[in-house]
Amino acid sequence: MRPYIQRIARASILLRASRPVWANAINYRPALTQTYYLQQQPHVSESPRSFSTSRSIQLINTASAVIEEEHIASESFQFIAYAAWHPKTRQKAPTKKVPYWKEDQKPGKVDAGEDAFFQTNTPEGLAIGVADGVGGWSLVGVDPALFSWTLMDNAAIVAKNEKSIDAHQILDSAFHELRKSGKVSAGSSTACILNLSKTTGEMTTCNLGDSAFLLVRDKKIVYESPSQQHYFNCPYQLSVVPDTYPNRDDMVTDLPKDADTKRFFLKDGDLILLATDGYFDNMYSHETLDLINAGMEPIDQNQTGELVTATIRGLAKTLTDKARRLSLNPKRLSPWAKAAQAHGSNYRGGKVDDITCIVTLVSQNK
Repeated sequence: MRPYIQRIARASILLRASRPVWANAINYRPALTQTYYLQQQPHVSESPRSFSTSRSIQLINTASAVIEEEHIASESFQFIAYAAWHPKTRQKAPTKKVPYWKEDQKPGKVDAGEDAFFQTNTPEGLAIGVADGVGGWSLVGVDPALFSWTLMDNAAIVAKNEKSIDAHQILDSAFHELRKSGKVSAGSSTACILNLSKTTGEMTTCNLGDSAFLLVRDKKIVYESPSQQHYFNCPYQLSVVPDTYPNRDDMVTDLPKDADTKRFFLKDGDLILLATDGYFDNMYSHETLDLINAGMEPIDQNQTGELVTATIRGLAKTLTDKARRLSLNPKRLSPWAKAAQAHGSNYRGGKVDDITCIVTLVSQNK
């Protein structure tokens, strides 16, 4: 996501210091980057999008990235979830030279660019979420990924430790802790969180900004969350803005209460795709549905455990890889380009951005 911090001054804000320094903006050309494979031990109508307003891990260098399943033994429902991601080339913030032993430090467990995500078992079932850090902060010396990863890490902790909590409460508590801790001195992010109950099958959702989720049932998309934007290319976003920041009052500073919230009761066989805007800006809904239906064919007749998990894992990778390839197509009339042209731009092509997807399959014990 290209950021939309209004009237950004060139005052640079150090992540671990409160005083501003001066820095020049640096632009880098987007390029293909390597992604990573993160292995966790498993647990027993075509139209563009609406622009209406510590576990042990092993990192293996590969051509795509997938995070292993969260397979939850439950009373009535089970969920199998996989995440896959492709970072664009991250623009490094112009900062002072740091010691060599700190150069490789990253704000998250994996490099998803400015995106961040989580998936965790909860007392009630499963919670998943994605966030997209506002990249404009990099122009003033702030790593956008620090905000998004801190928010998602906080959300995972809240979801894992609290009982009888919905998606909105998870986001609200996570953002409150982010501001209270002082770990993030400046930054902004969109966020979308889903909380699924293994007992009732209820799913609560909380979406702020232009990340989104799809609910697929009986090979049809029965719901797609809307994009929240103040105006085109300026999504709703949670923010931390220092008191001394120039033109502070002009910044976009939304709150969790501004998020779009919903409740659903899931059914056996439902599939949920949760993704950042980098996916939806490059994939039309009918293209996503075709890939999902084709990807789910192997388990329509044979639903053995190993085949199901392999299918969901492969589907997450397929969706992410497809969006990545289309983002690099300069001639395609992408959903992003279609929306841009509707707002007076001559833009054509895909939108190169960080892409993160989490695919979740719902199964009900019979």
